[in-house]
Amino acid sequence: MRRSQFGAFLLLFLVVAAFALWASGQKEPATQSTSAAPSGAFDWKRYSGQTIQFLADDNPVGQLLQQHASEFTALTGIQVTVSLYSEQQFRQRLQTILQAKSSDVDLFMSLVSLEGKTYAKAGWYTDIYPLVKNTSLTSPDYNFSDFGSGVIKSNEESGQLTGVPMNIEGPVLYYRTDVFQKCGISPPTKLEDLPVIAQKLKSCAPNMIPIASRGLAAAVPYTFSNFFHNFGGAYQDAQGMSNLSTPQGIQAIDFYAKLLKDYGPPGVINYSFPQLTAAYSNGQTAMSFESSNEFGGIMKSGARTNDTAITVLPPGPAGSVPVVIGWELSISAFSQKTNPAWYFLQWASTKDMEVTLGLQGLAPPRTSVWDDPKFVDWLNQVPVRKQWASALSTLAKTGSGLLAPQILLQPQSRQIIGQAVGSVVLGQASAAQAAKSADDQINALIKQSGNQ
Repeated sequence: MRRSQFGAFLLLFLVVAAFALWASGQKEPATQSTSAAPSGAFDWKRYSGQTIQFLADDNPVGQLLQQHASEFTALTGIQVTVSLYSEQQFRQRLQTILQAKSSDVDLFMSLVSLEGKTYAKAGWYTDIYPLVKNTSLTSPDYNFSDFGSGVIKSNEESGQLTGVPMNIEGPVLYYRTDVFQKCGISPPTKLEDLPVIAQKLKSCAPNMIPIASRGLAAAVPYTFSNFFHNFGGAYQDAQGMSNLSTPQGIQAIDFYAKLLKDYGPPGVINYSFPQLTAAYSNGQTAMSFESSNEFGGIMKSGARTNDTAITVLPPGPAGSVPVVIGWELSISAFSQKTNPAWYFLQWASTKDMEVTLGLQGLAPPRTSVWDDPKFVDWLNQVPVRKQWASALSTLAKTGSGLLAPQILLQPQSRQIIGQAVGSVVLGQASAAQAAKSADDQINALIKQSGNQ
């Protein structure tokens, strides 16, 4: 993605940043109808008795939708089978089903920032625009414009709407205020503070992990990219080739890998969000750099409610450019139940449902939810919730969705980036060697896919 595309991508979240003001049967054709029915006349029971299959990532989005699925069935009479898989298993199973053009899955979760180009080129998404515009299939109360044009634009590929946004998220720094106070440590104000603070924590609180972040190869770019951006790195050069072997790239790899190696948990190269959330919520970790999406899970037990603060990653030599992305719900192009599946997408992304999910720690993409009295009251009840919202406001205003080179084979390139970081953590290569190896492998992918 070049600079012009980068600017367009940021538009995604500038609209969502409105909430920053608070923080200071058979496949049926989706033909259009020209007359809107009155709200009371919309038939939510139109597909009662049908069953749809939903393949989901076992993260807070998928977990919460599974928990509330019975409410959808009560409203519509449509049964929904939610199949949750860990992220790697989820992606493997989904691609196998889509490659086979199977109707075994009707709807699925998707990250356009990761697989959007690949899935769109393969023809795996159903275009949501005709469904939204079909007034016999879309409730007049749905208020599609509440998402904002920037949010919706980020879910487009080749003029098609690949899905409906379900959240906004990005990595944030969770840290224990009680431990910091006991050890006489101030919160970090610049990136270089992190290893200094981690060393103090290692001495003052030897039974705790000073800092934890993602080390699992496929998951590393989500957190590493924040460091990469803050050191001034760019994943592609002017010719579109991999650009890790720059001073900024090498410095970022070295910095991130040393944090994990010197101050992270044992076996950190196997850590992704489930392990990070568990370690922080049960009191093992003093600092955790993990998704804002995990806020609900971290706070669920109540143990961390009053001893945790949240902030964005401190700025580095090039300032602060945090990662910000969002999951969407998509309908398979091979589903034989497109319209019942659209009912599920529609229900899951209504304002009322987004308020419900927001109260469980899922940051809503609809702008109006941030002004909803119930949601505002919930945020105001506990200081850490307001800090979470403030961090999300910063992500929305200044974030980047660039987590790897913008190529068709982006998932493979992310794996290579994560393996490069892991090789430094394990002492198998220097940062310079790891960066050069990653560049060579990613450039081979670029040539293979024609994305120069």
